[in-house]
Amino acid sequence: MSRSWEELVARFARLSGLVAEVDDPLTWGLDLEEETVTGDERPDDPTSQRFLRSYRTYDGEVIEVETLPSPCPEAMVDDVVRAAASGALAAPLHADLRSPDFAEEFDDYRSAMRAVVEAVDQVPLEQATFVLGGTEVPCTRVVVRGVAAIYAPAGDRAVVVSGSADLIRCVDVVMRPVRSLLQQSDDA
Repeated sequence: MSRSWEELVARFARLSGLVAEVDDPLTWGLDLEEETVTGDERPDDPTSQRFLRSYRTYDGEVIEVETLPSPCPEAMVDDVVRAAASGALAAPLHADLRSPDFAEEFDDYRSAMRAVVEAVDQVPLEQATFVLGGTEVPCTRVVVRGVAAIYAPAGDRAVVVSGSADLIRCVDVVMRPVRSLLQQSDDA
């Protein structure tokens, strides 16, 4: 079942509050490529709904900034960070599934995905800090093959940022009301 954009926005807005975005993405050569709400509406799982903003540089580097409706229990943070890193590392594989020989390519894709997950699982998570809205906040992160994934609690929300480790170190991530993100009001 396909949902309209307005339904997706209403679904996230019911949660009220702030969402994360890259502040002034053009400074970093980033274009906003996607803005959506992903997942389902299971209230017992803080990862079940995410407000996602995906940015791409002119040379194809991607940064995804996700806002979770609430912080994750400590026991889930490891899985959230590793899943974000695996997804960022695997993103180029998804584009390769457009060939006419899908069955053979799918086997290659599954093998590559297993290798990505294994590579991410071998790297220990780090407890560090991440600058969110100009303030250093504690975060959990992993860096694998030049790709980083970061989980940081943000008040009554949590933020997950994934993509090029070098680019993530440069950009400014801020929290803003979902309304100003979508309507580009003057107070944004």
